[in-house]
Amino acid sequence: MKNLRTACALCVCLFLTGCWDKVELENHAFVSAIAIDAYNQNSIIENAISFNTPDEASQFVATVSMPGREGNNSDDVILTAVADAFMPALSLIKLGTPQEPYYGQAKVIVLGEGMLGDANIMRQAFDGMERNREISRKIVMLACEGDAAEILRADIAGEQFGMYIANFYTDKRSALGMAFKKDLEGVLKDMRRAAGIIIPKVAVREASGDSKGSGASGIVELSGAAIIRDFELVGWLDDAEVRGLLFAQSMGKNARITTDFGGVRVPLRLASQRAKLNFDKTADGLVCKLEITAKGSVEGYRANSAGDISSAENIARLNELFANEIAEEVTSAFTRFAETGVDGFGIFDRLRKFNYGLYEEFVLGEEIELADIVFIPVVDVRITDVGAIR
Repeated sequence: MKNLRTACALCVCLFLTGCWDKVELENHAFVSAIAIDAYNQNSIIENAISFNTPDEASQFVATVSMPGREGNNSDDVILTAVADAFMPALSLIKLGTPQEPYYGQAKVIVLGEGMLGDANIMRQAFDGMERNREISRKIVMLACEGDAAEILRADIAGEQFGMYIANFYTDKRSALGMAFKKDLEGVLKDMRRAAGIIIPKVAVREASGDSKGSGASGIVELSGAAIIRDFELVGWLDDAEVRGLLFAQSMGKNARITTDFGGVRVPLRLASQRAKLNFDKTADGLVCKLEITAKGSVEGYRANSAGDISSAENIARLNELFANEIAEEVTSAFTRFAETGVDGFGIFDRLRKFNYGLYEEFVLGEEIELADIVFIPVVDVRITDVGAIR
């Protein structure tokens, strides 16, 4: 009986030990944005945290943004650390703040151009992101020209950068039209497929209209995308090519297209859009047809020499013109992918899944490349409504 009482007392003690490693909420420093750059001697790194003198040997420069107490970017805390790997660089950040940095609420990771051009650093960085238990797989991935740290330091008219990006892809997305988004989970998936990685590009545009990073004050621009093959930057997509990519992925809903009709720029807002890849063999070789269907309404436009466009004849002509606009953007994107050797449309993967005979003949047998494929976009646009004449 005495032993039973002793055992019960010991069991009660186990539940009284509490949490030995807890961190109080007020002692957390919530990181909202992360920038990763490759160190070079031309980089200006102010007050960087480092155990050693940085050199050119694949050094990581990690910069984090943490909202200040007042909740606006004028009070943000920006810390930079330099280390020989991604995870140690993040660990060094804690030396610059009395609070414990927490990365679970981070909204965005920005990759600098120097890092994008270094395959070794890219591999290490993504390996570190995948292993980190705090960083969400849904965190938005962005690329930039120049140093990513300068994007975080830019003044964005009083709005915190991480929250701006989060809002852009949620509340503001429907108002701004279609938007190209890539999260960490999507990047890791593309890495495993070895089909190349496409990451949206970010910049900060000044009121004068120039896009820049350092000390910029103005508007965040999500424009274009980086093309990465074998963990290394091989090119950039412009806006039209990004739209072409999204059309090929059936992501053109809310897209706004304009075309010239009798000297008037007529806008079309897409309500729905679908795309499908089909393959055939001809005397010219492997033919890939990208069949696109789209429906939308013509928004308000200024009448000029075009007059009223709502007649059946004019609607048919506009359908054709809008189809040509989409076909041109899709073809432009395919051409860019063929030049860089990145299968951004997933053509070879779909060919393998749905027509293995042609895949075996052309890909495994002849070892053709994207540039060898006869690419034909077939676009059908239907206008369902016409807005008011202004």
